[in-house]
Parts: sequence; C-alpha cells; structure tokens
Amino acid sequence: MSRLLACPFCRELFEASEAQHCPECDIPLSPLERLPPSLEVVEEQAAEWERQLPDDQRRSWLDFSHGRAWLLGIGLCSLLCFWLAPWVDITSPTTATRSGVSLARGAIGWLWGGAVAWLVSIALVLSRRTLNQMRGVRPILMLFAAMTGSEIVMLLWLSPKTSGPVRYDYEWSWGLYASLALSVAGVVAALRFGGRPRAPANLPAPAHAPSGALGSEPPRVLH
Repeated sequence: MSRLLACPFCRELFEASEAQHCPECDIPLSPLERLPPSLEVVEEQAAEWERQLPDDQRRSWLDFSHGRAWLLGIGLCSLLCFWLAPWVDITSPTTATRSGVSLARGAIGWLWGGAVAWLVSIALVLSRRTLNQMRGVRPILMLFAAMTGSEIVMLLWLSPKTSGPVRYDYEWSWGLYASLALSVAGVVAALRFGGRPRAPANLPAPAHAPSGALGSEPPRVLH
C-alpha cells in the first residue's frame, strides 16, 4: 500500500512507476497513506458521531466523575447525621440528647421528608448513566437537597420557648448544623451535576489526517 499513489481529488489509484500526475484531473499524485479521509468516510464518521454523541454515551456504574461522587458522599453523610449525630441536647424539663431520627419519631414527623429525599437522590444519582441524564435531574436533586435545610430552618424558627410554668432548656448540637451545611453543599453539587454541556460540532475531526498533509487545505474549484 505504501507504493501506491492516489489522486487527491478523484481518489484513483496508480502505481508509483505508472504516473506522477492524474491523467483526468491533471494534479500531482500523493502517497495513499498521506491522504486525509475521503468525503464518504467523513460523512460516515459524522453520521456515527451523531448517533453516539459523547453526552449520550452510557458510563460505568463505577464512574464517579462529573459530580456523582460528591452527591453520593453528601447524601450518605447527611443520612448518617440524621440517624446517628446529636441534633439537640435537652436539659429541661427532661434530660436527653436527641438525634434527627428520634425527633422525627416524636411530634416532628415532617423531618422524615429530608431523609427520604436523600434516599431518592442517591437512587437517582446512581441510575443516571449519561451526562444528559445527569443534567436532566438537576432541578429535582436541588429540590431534594434543599429539603433538609428548609426543615432545619423551620425547626429553628418554631422551636419552643420558655413560657409560663414550663421551662425549656436545650441547645442545638453539631449534628443539626452539620446537616444544614450538607444540605447547602448538596444544592451546589446538584447544580453542577453532569458538568457543562459540550459545544456542538458539525463534523468530527479526521482521526488520521497529518498536519500539513496534502488535502487538508480548503477544496478548490477545478476548471
């Protein structure tokens, strides 16, 4: 194949000893391996590229790039804070340390909403396998991540105060503030989930067109 010459325009093949100019196009022949892909090959590559856009290619379950690792880590840490970390230390009228789940099991049942939202968010993050799918769930992930934060703000706003003969003495613990910070971080991570969309391209660049090779110049009109 290295001893074959081809016309850059009509792609007719010649032996090296047969001709140096194309008899039909009257232009110099070039080694076959130096020519860029033909128009038909470029069109086939473009059609294949359009059928399999990079942002629509399925990724591995173990691919934690493009914000997947951040969202999964934030979701798991938030659930651990909800179940295990102390949210409030009560000293009056009783003495107790309550976590988020213990508060939700009592009279503040709406605190379960944030925990359920994080469980659903983890499932959504794991099930999104392409970049376009990741970007498509950004709004719902941001809403779910903000649920815990909004519940904590409501809890702080509606927390009981000392009034009459009943005295309430308590302090909010680090678990509540950690959950609030994780909620804010989750909103930011969800906003960037999947990264930025790639700029569209009309045709893929030829894979084996050498720099400065004959045929890489713009096509010219032959008379």
